[in-house]
Amino acid sequence: MISTALAVQTESVCKVFCQEAEDVCAVRDVSLDIERGEFTAIAGPSGSGKTTLLNLIGGLTRPTSGRISISGQDIVAMSNQELAKLRLHEVGFVFQAYNLLPVLSAFENAEFQMLLQGIAKSERYERVTALFERTGMAGLEDRKPGKLSGGQQQRVAVIRAVAGRPALVLADEPTANLDSSASESLLDMMYELNRELNVTFMFATHDSRVMQRARRLIRMIDGVIDSDERRR
Repeated sequence: MISTALAVQTESVCKVFCQEAEDVCAVRDVSLDIERGEFTAIAGPSGSGKTTLLNLIGGLTRPTSGRISISGQDIVAMSNQELAKLRLHEVGFVFQAYNLLPVLSAFENAEFQMLLQGIAKSERYERVTALFERTGMAGLEDRKPGKLSGGQQQRVAVIRAVAGRPALVLADEPTANLDSSASESLLDMMYELNRELNVTFMFATHDSRVMQRARRLIRMIDGVIDSDERRR
């Protein structure tokens, strides 16, 4: 049964990629309940299925079998158009490569998803300004991505992801291109947003720093969940 109280729910999810040599089962029979406000890391070596699982939850790829719901909405049954609309309003993405638009300022990048959502200019300004101040980015609003450090670019990406107030934020290796100091600073920021604004975060990572910060650590091996540890 789909629960509307959960940010994410997966039931017996499998994903098989068909290749010439042989089919590859990237995710096998994964069932998860992610509550609102969780700060969860999905960890594992390359090929473990963690990124594929994140992409399935975010509706970027469809499962071979099983069911996935976000905020009680069954995304597997949706059309491509319905799924795109749900991603726009319910899911924020943070990618390893930042994925900022180089011709836009930091502020314009941060408000971009809200612009697509149809949120009024005054509301966009208020939300982004508050987030820039909260995350130590005040004063950098007019800079283009090329004039920002890697850590600053990833902060803008996180602001963009949370500003639209999605049900969850999916972060795929967000610290991979950052040095130790920038990684710690970014994780501090995301942890504070989680605690203060109750933003639900799910990470795919092999970074031990992310694993240590997570209040729930799910380890995957060969497409299956090997362990699921909850912490306070």
